[in-house]
Amino acid sequence: MSHFKTSEKNVLGRILDEKAEKNRDKTFLIFDDQEISYRKLNETVNRVANGFLKMGVKKGDKVAIMMENCPEYIYTWFALSKIGAIEAPLNVFHKGDLLQYLIDYSDAKILVLSETFAPQVKEIENDLPKVEKVVIHPFQSEQTFESFSLEPYQKLLDNPAASPQIPVKYNDLMAILFTSGTTGPSKGVMVTHNQMLFQGFMYVHISGCTPDDRMYHYLPLFHEAGQCGGTLAPLLADATIVLRKGFSATRFWDEIRKYKATLTGGFEPILRILYKMPRKPDDNKHSLRLFICGHVPPDIQEEFQKRFNVKLIDSYGLTETDCVITTTYEDIKIGSCGKAHTKYFDVKLFDEDDNEVPIGKPGEIVVRPLIPYIIMDGYYKMPEKTLAAFRNLWFHTGDVAYKDAEGYYYFVDRKKDMVRRAGENISSKEVERIINSHPSVKECAVVGVPDEIVGEEVKVVVVLKEGKKLEPEELIKYCDEKMAYFMVPRYVEFSENLPKELDGHKVIKERLKKVTPETWDRKKAGIKLKRELEKEKQQKP
Repeated sequence: MSHFKTSEKNVLGRILDEKAEKNRDKTFLIFDDQEISYRKLNETVNRVANGFLKMGVKKGDKVAIMMENCPEYIYTWFALSKIGAIEAPLNVFHKGDLLQYLIDYSDAKILVLSETFAPQVKEIENDLPKVEKVVIHPFQSEQTFESFSLEPYQKLLDNPAASPQIPVKYNDLMAILFTSGTTGPSKGVMVTHNQMLFQGFMYVHISGCTPDDRMYHYLPLFHEAGQCGGTLAPLLADATIVLRKGFSATRFWDEIRKYKATLTGGFEPILRILYKMPRKPDDNKHSLRLFICGHVPPDIQEEFQKRFNVKLIDSYGLTETDCVITTTYEDIKIGSCGKAHTKYFDVKLFDEDDNEVPIGKPGEIVVRPLIPYIIMDGYYKMPEKTLAAFRNLWFHTGDVAYKDAEGYYYFVDRKKDMVRRAGENISSKEVERIINSHPSVKECAVVGVPDEIVGEEVKVVVVLKEGKKLEPEELIKYCDEKMAYFMVPRYVEFSENLPKELDGHKVIKERLKKVTPETWDRKKAGIKLKRELEKEKQQKP
């Protein structure tokens, strides 16, 4: 798989048929004690697809999925793709108004639901006028809804295994994937078959995935990385997936050994959690060769690789565009997220006025595709936001990076997470990286809070390790030794946890931006930084 071409052949249903014919009884999916072959996968997907057709689902219809990681999730997603219907995966942690908004916004007329999440839907059922039917797995007879009819998931399986003959094109929509929406309503990213398969291809390309690999897959299937990296990449490479319901730090390495997994993926918090686990003599004795990560923290990168004997591949992308900039198995530069994939994208760094910035200067990452249908079709029912994102004919990612003279990119921060203090642009990630290195700190989040004099002041919310104590004055002294004076937080709060969403790893920073009477204030406490003390010393006669 050396090069991807946009083609009429890039339709998931067609690829499933081909893979079933090629791999037959080879194991595609391992889930608990189940082993599901490529042939069995395709037959089951066909049954579910025919079940949806019998249920009245037509090409172009939207079907919302709110399921935990399980084989039935994959059957559902693949089956909808085979008949040209559009999946709308829902974050299973959502509830109340936000869940109601997403289901209604997606225009889904059918909701496929894990029984576990039925109570969340029950609470809002009277506010879902577009939903006609709920399919539940596993079906419990005591479960009832007043506003729509119920169907057991088993009914979808009781259908012919012949592939449905529905014409689906490479540029038809496969999915509406939701952004996090932490600063406003979630946006639905419209993704075609071609784009989804391209994203899967890119994960194969950067990982070197082969038919001999086993992907340890714990990321939620409602997430782009869970669908494209964890599922489509192994499918395209004729490999095997070990599907788990979620991440467990205590079970992670034992399960890697048990299932002989060779590949996995995740995000920065996962790496930090694993890194902070107590050391064991067998830390480097396992089958895992590669960990693909959305932002590898440079402060632990070399030591993590050495301790666990595994390569870390840094991947930069987002739901709208996916893998635009990545390192590769043979080209890793510590601290860098790699080079742009210039076969497929034009990538530049722009200032606030969309002028390109020079080498070494931070700017917003902007992208243009070089072949058709490898980035999103737009935001569903949001033409103004789509137009704003594509202003001046470049897709604006909202992410800030800089590039060195050799063409390596270095991620700085989300544009909205940068703190602008007295003319200085401060990366919240860089401040977090330093504070996270304190031996008493489990994790932290840095935000900017409005200030009439300097524009924004730096605030940090800190979660301490169990049994540890840390005074604000001690933390400030630590920061003053390790970062520029203007980066040192003015405000400090300690908390038992950070507000998070999605798969439990992304911090909702909007909830942390208030300064209350209980917030510790460095200026009110009279704590001065080294630079301030030096200035005072110089000014004395």
